Amino acid sequence: MSMRWEDEQQAFWNWITKPQDLRDSRDDIMHMFAPHRELNQVEALGIYNNAYHQRLINISAELYPILYHTLGDAVYTRLWLEYLEGHPPRPGPMSLLGDDLHTFASQHPQFGQLPAMLDIIELETLLITLFDRADQDVYTLADLQQLTMEQWPTAHWQVRDDWALMRSEFDLEAYWAAMQQYLANAEAQPGEVPFGVERASQQALAQGNFYLVRRVRHRMQFQRINAHMHCFLSALREGCNFADTCSELARQFADQDIPTLSLNLLLKSIELELLQRNQS
Repeated sequence: MSMRWEDEQQAFWNWITKPQDLRDSRDDIMHMFAPHRELNQVEALGIYNNAYHQRLINISAELYPILYHTLGDAVYTRLWLEYLEGHPPRPGPMSLLGDDLHTFASQHPQFGQLPAMLDIIELETLLITLFDRADQDVYTLADLQQLTMEQWPTAHWQVRDDWALMRSEFDLEAYWAAMQQYLANAEAQPGEVPFGVERASQQALAQGNFYLVRRVRHRMQFQRINAHMHCFLSALREGCNFADTCSELARQFADQDIPTLSLNLLLKSIELELLQRNQS
């Protein structure tokens, strides 16, 4: 009985990737690799080429499970084949595979028209890349207490490398929670998710609907933060000292008690372990 090329490709890939005693499949292997009159060299090489790219897509689906199950196999495969055409894998860990995916999709004439999909790509890429960042010493409340009053205005706090900020028009927290529950079902199928990505509430959008994406004890998580916290963390990331950070808070939130607000934000940043001990 003849096999389709797709079946041959899958059988070949299973034989070279799965731990097994190939002698158990001797007859099938001998039959498959018998001289082939109908398959020329170009077609034979195409089997290897397709197997290689299918393996890359399978790896990417493990890295981007939310995106994969949101789009479904066919659309997801198309996205990645077009992406890989211009962005072949570079030497290094496979976690780098989708480094340029968000930029590519944003500029794509069709995928670029799907803002929720772009936000999912951005978030999953951050969850991947931040996980691999090197550990850094955490700045603590005890370190803060070493500052004299004269040092506060010019104090700089260096941020750790294992967190990032992003903004979205969508309620990514709710979608992630629903998707995790869906994926826990053994019958979950890519592309058949019975719910969609909903827009954030008006209250959340009024605050900017910002998200803090961070690594916590070698696990990744993200959470919504308000506009005050986003402003404060953005200023620290830009290298502003405490006085300049307070000035930026006052500019954006003139109705707030800035001394109290800035201190609370600093203490929250320390509690979340967003700052590193080494200071400039």
